[in-house]
Amino acid sequence: MNDHDEPLLRHVREHSREQPGPALDARILAAAADAAASKRRQPEGFWARLRRTLGDASASRRWSAALGCLAVVGVGLGLSLQTLEQAPGRYDAPPASMQRQAPMALQAPASPAPMAEMSEAPRVMARLAAEAAPPSADVLAALRKIAGLRERGETEQARQRLEQLQAEHPGLDVEAELRRLPER
Repeated sequence: MNDHDEPLLRHVREHSREQPGPALDARILAAAADAAASKRRQPEGFWARLRRTLGDASASRRWSAALGCLAVVGVGLGLSLQTLEQAPGRYDAPPASMQRQAPMALQAPASPAPMAEMSEAPRVMARLAAEAAPPSADVLAALRKIAGLRERGETEQARQRLEQLQAEHPGLDVEAELRRLPER
């Protein structure tokens, strides 16, 4: 320590134990009482409370989140209402852009091809089912007998047996089964 520090330390030690006077205590207590009384006398209005809440640092984060959620709800509502206005009246109708291409009188009629395909569907399904499941033993025996009659040249008897087998099993494609017979 220097010689200059000694008087400074002595001064700090003398004055550090002093307490504020009773006059200062009385002034502090009077100011606190006035502030408490003024808060009791004036109820805070809505706008004052709102301003105080918005001005608070922690509350500003809450308000920004609330306003962000409100904005998202507004945008979602606007988009859904706009989409509802654009929705077609019927879901089997072509889009509006396709309807404006040509007047109805100039458009070609619908092709009958899908109807023809639909009429062939049962036969195609029967053929696929027959291919998937092997024929029963009695059907295989009848097919072998027809194949044997054809090999011997007895086509009339083979045709009669084929018609009889087709009548007994209408879903069976007899000709396809006869072609697959050597594979089995």
